[in-house]
Amino acid sequence: PELTELTFYYMNLVTVSRVQRNPTVKAEIQMRNFEASIPVGFFCYPISQAADITAFRATAVPVGEDQLPMLEQCKEIVHKFNSVYGETLTEPQIILPSNKACLRLPGIDGKAKMSKSLGNGVDPLEVIDQYGADALRFMLVTGNSPGNDTRYMDEKVKAARNFANKIWNATRFIQMNLSDEITKIELPETLATEDKWVLTLYNDLVKEVTDNLEKFELGVASAKLYDFIWDILCDWYIELVKSRLQAGGETALNAQKVLVYVMANTLKLLHPFMPFITEEIWQALPHEGRYLISAEWPEYQDALHFPEAEAAMEAVKDAISAIRARRAEMNVPPSRKAQVILVTAQPENYQLGAHFITRMAYASELTVLTAAPADLTGMVTVATHDATVYMPMAELVDIAKELERIAAERKKAEENLRRIEAKLANESFTSRAPENVVNAEREKAEKARALIAKLDASAATMKL
Repeated sequence: PELTELTFYYMNLVTVSRVQRNPTVKAEIQMRNFEASIPVGFFCYPISQAADITAFRATAVPVGEDQLPMLEQCKEIVHKFNSVYGETLTEPQIILPSNKACLRLPGIDGKAKMSKSLGNGVDPLEVIDQYGADALRFMLVTGNSPGNDTRYMDEKVKAARNFANKIWNATRFIQMNLSDEITKIELPETLATEDKWVLTLYNDLVKEVTDNLEKFELGVASAKLYDFIWDILCDWYIELVKSRLQAGGETALNAQKVLVYVMANTLKLLHPFMPFITEEIWQALPHEGRYLISAEWPEYQDALHFPEAEAAMEAVKDAISAIRARRAEMNVPPSRKAQVILVTAQPENYQLGAHFITRMAYASELTVLTAAPADLTGMVTVATHDATVYMPMAELVDIAKELERIAAERKKAEENLRRIEAKLANESFTSRAPENVVNAEREKAEKARALIAKLDASAATMKL
């Protein structure tokens, strides 16, 4: 009743000409082509907005610059009301964001505010139809932090959709390799080193995500879940246990139990963010209870903390990653095997994971030493935090062909650099072109010089 009464009072105080002078209203009239015939109801919005603000006794209103004229008109209405009827209402204070980027929240085109009439808004129903509700929910929370506005980006929703696909495909792999003997979630009595490693990281994840959710750090919690599921569980652990699953027997059964345990319980942690896909997958795995939403929340367990196994597997993982990265830099295909000599002060860690390094780092032979070989001629060197890896250059690449490729690439880079330097030496270009264009050319020149230096270093390495 109070809101309706205020609206009628304000309609008697505000003239049509004053509403038409409002920049926001004027812009809307032009945009909608209402100049010839303006609907009467169109003028009610500034009045009803002022009634909303004052009826609920708002003392301060945060706004963007596009709504500033509306709030200024609201203050005028309140001032006029008080002058006519006495000091009854409080003029609301206008609060503008201190961050200029937040003064006007852009639409998906990045140029104007979100507006249905401009066609640059986001219809959540369309996004859900295209990517799914879980992808939209996860995108909204990922990378978000209290007090910050997040711009909508279609690429982020696609990334969240890809994350959902990753989980789905990992679960399908688990189901394809699941024995009929596994009917409930339980851990085996005997755990391999890689089992202890993934369980330790999962256990830490439970503790950290629970703490983050209790502190309402939703963006941090979602990022940790993303990293664990994508990197640790899917990209590493599943790859590590593939040979055990193929071998069959007790070792395969133990790996299946760990896979089901980690996946099912990680789904519980992910459920608040992606409720639909997690419920669907959880129902397809061995589980206890009727629904995932009512399942018991995971808790940190001291029994699942294996620091020695974690350190050993992290060392092996770092070595594999370093070897793969070096091979990629040299364009060595996975089909080309090479001898790997690993020198470390802690050989036991790498001896435990020797079969992983041999298989996943494409090694024809692995030798673990505590001292470097006397003759390192023609060796490619890779270093990790506690080991140094040597690989014979001749086994990785055809040196003659690689030198030809480097020479051709260097010639192309030199021609590109000469062209850029000629442009920068032209005073007419540097004086007339915009500063950002000139700076972009200078950056290109620096990148070309860096590429030439890198190619020279690669060629020098080949000639050793």
